[in-house]
Amino acid sequence: MIPLLFVLIAILSYGLGALNGAMILSKFVFHKDIRKYGSHNAGYTNFVRVFGAKWGPAVFAVDVLKTAIAVLAGGLIMLIVNKDGTYVTVGRLFAGFCVMLGHMYPVQYQFRGGKGVVCCMATLWLADWRVGLVATGVFVIVVAFSQYVSLASMCACFAGALATWLFTPTEELRGLCGSLVLIMAMFIIWRHRGNIFRLIDHKEPKVKWGRTASQSDKRMQDKF
Repeated sequence: MIPLLFVLIAILSYGLGALNGAMILSKFVFHKDIRKYGSHNAGYTNFVRVFGAKWGPAVFAVDVLKTAIAVLAGGLIMLIVNKDGTYVTVGRLFAGFCVMLGHMYPVQYQFRGGKGVVCCMATLWLADWRVGLVATGVFVIVVAFSQYVSLASMCACFAGALATWLFTPTEELRGLCGSLVLIMAMFIIWRHRGNIFRLIDHKEPKVKWGRTASQSDKRMQDKF
């Protein structure tokens, strides 16, 4: 019974994850393929850079909404076999992982999607608000001090894995839940491998604050 439920969660979540907000809006609003412009990444940042900020909130909303539906559904499905709610968090995290995979590797877009950071962060908030708060706090701090969004994204997801391990109440679930988020963080790093090489070579563009932003910001690689 339980394996079948995980299969159901995986199929539902991957399908929702494959509904890429940047791809949908670039196609139906601008009649273009976002992957042919800018950094060629089907993510929020590249969409805003190429098409402007007006439709940016819609892209963000699509990616958060699909994650929320999948994660909450994953928790509810686990209640079928676990009435006391012990495995709800496991169902939510597994659903979030599958949503992120769908976002990164959507089958209908030749497995070329975004980088999954929004999906990962939304999953952490929905699984445990304390974990989401820790991950978001790390993201803000790293961006503030380093001005590298890619580095902040990777650090935030790894902090989420550690926080999940710390906040999971039972020894039985601690390793499982922490491992799920750690795997998500490892996928995030893999998708940011180009950014890592640029960080090592000191070629990764930094965030520019306020009106002093230079034209180099427009050439930043998509962080999401």
